[in-house]
Amino acid sequence: MESLRLGKLVRRVTVLEKDSAGDLTPIVVYKAKKKKKKSTQGLNVADRWVRRMADATADFAQTYANRHQSSNAKSRDGWLRDMALNVARASRKGTKTLKPERLIMP
Repeated sequence: MESLRLGKLVRRVTVLEKDSAGDLTPIVVYKAKKKKKKSTQGLNVADRWVRRMADATADFAQTYANRHQSSNAKSRDGWLRDMALNVARASRKGTKTLKPERLIMP
């Protein structure tokens, strides 16, 4: 049989063939190798928390930068006048991304 060119998402290829009795029997043509875990299992929760914090911080920074730039373009020293409002709205967006109610373990 020819070598198969499959995508990375394909885990297994099974062909159904009839045996002499007429029953269908599955034959595995291709089976992907399992990847080795590269993280300690006990650190999965901490990994999710740190990743969520990083995403929320990045979201806050990007939102604040956009608001800062638009405030600065609207009026002279607008970034300084709108600073408190811009920080508050950006922090609200970062908090939504963080989802702090999900950080507490039941």
